[in-house]
Amino acid sequence: MMTPEQRYLFDITGYLHIEGAVTGEALKKAQKAAERYIYCHPDERPPGFKPRGDDLPVEDLGNRPLIRYQHGFAFDKSLESLTMHPAIWPLLKELTADMPRFVSGTLSYEQHNPDRQPIEKNPAGLHCAREGRYWYTRYQVKDGRIFCNDLVFFFYLTDVNPGDGGLIVIPGSHKSAFERPDELLIPNADGIDPEPDPVFTNLTPKAGDFLCISELLTHGVLQWKPEDRSRQFLILRYRPQYEGKVSLPQEIINRLSPETQELVASASYGHIKDIINQDPVTLTA
Repeated sequence: MMTPEQRYLFDITGYLHIEGAVTGEALKKAQKAAERYIYCHPDERPPGFKPRGDDLPVEDLGNRPLIRYQHGFAFDKSLESLTMHPAIWPLLKELTADMPRFVSGTLSYEQHNPDRQPIEKNPAGLHCAREGRYWYTRYQVKDGRIFCNDLVFFFYLTDVNPGDGGLIVIPGSHKSAFERPDELLIPNADGIDPEPDPVFTNLTPKAGDFLCISELLTHGVLQWKPEDRSRQFLILRYRPQYEGKVSLPQEIINRLSPETQELVASASYGHIKDIINQDPVTLTA
């Protein structure tokens, strides 16, 4: 179960920042695993692992400003274990009414990009689930528990300091009943980032932290400013087990521990997976 503080803050803001969830040797193993994937020669990558993105060749070795590495969570057990980490497991169980399904886990790598182009009328690329085809996303409270059917957990492998850029959110916007006005934020001189405004918060997690958001929360990203270090994090997505079909390729599923395979699996409404009663979760080979 979520703590009363977590439940209150998530309901009020639409996000949670879980600090220091992974530390010491466990964090070092995860960081090294991510680096191996990012800088692995294409010919040495296991089947199913490659960057993705517009005009992104498979041969890319990590020298683009922003790269999304497919199925990064499955590249190493130190990364896979984060999908059911004890720091987020109680949240996942409550927010999905004890019926979670892991959807995807992408490794994101971002460098400073001096050539980043502005997004017309939308500085920082603000978006949320209610915009476009995900109109059915839900957020509700019943019997003292929160339910949300579209969740994102960001696990950070590198530090984000104030002024670096990165993720921004509009706290409380997960409950909005109105469309976001185009003129909400004023673009700055370069047209990429918005002018500072109290309406949004720039979240600055450290390596080993989790951020949890409802996909209904309006969020975007400021330009990454440091030129001497990158922003690396896992994007872990979850939905209820009875919504949607498994989209991970079989070659990735075959790599996973039995517990993670169960978490990935679809199931009928009301079915309780065995992993729900495993707390904390320990993966087996």
